[in-house]
Amino acid sequence: MKKCLVLLLAAAFFVSCTEKNSKSENHPIGFDMAGGVGRTALYGGDTAHVALFETYIKALNDRDTATLRSLESPDSLQIYIPGGDVLTSGDAYVQFMAKYFTEMNPKWKLNFAMASTLTDKNGKVSDWVTSSGTVTHTVDGKESKVNRYFDANIVNGKIRKMFVTERKMAPGE
Repeated sequence: MKKCLVLLLAAAFFVSCTEKNSKSENHPIGFDMAGGVGRTALYGGDTAHVALFETYIKALNDRDTATLRSLESPDSLQIYIPGGDVLTSGDAYVQFMAKYFTEMNPKWKLNFAMASTLTDKNGKVSDWVTSSGTVTHTVDGKESKVNRYFDANIVNGKIRKMFVTERKMAPGE
């Protein structure tokens, strides 16, 4: 009987130590105010989306437009690029990038990437990857660098919408 009691207590202890804490799993990592009405909590997202974004950066460095196209949402792509233009099709994006590759000879180095998830006031769930990278341009043998920020909306494993902003880096930075 003592062995059964000890075994039962050990099992109860094991279960209590491995039970997930729902409060820690649902702890917000920040907030979003893009909806215009108050704050919406952001939670840690699916790290598979970060891996997708790493593949995107690798495809940029490899000039692999086929892989870039495979990562884009085919039905409603929107890429907001520095300067205010919006690319709304895979064809427009590939044409833009082909010219950019030729003129600027860019090379990306990813600085960070993190996935987040939010649920808006209407219950719609959105998955995002926010990241930063250093882009080195080489034109006529001269290098210049920008720090580029990406906020990419991932839907069904594809980039549907992406906001791209940049800041020219100071010498030596």
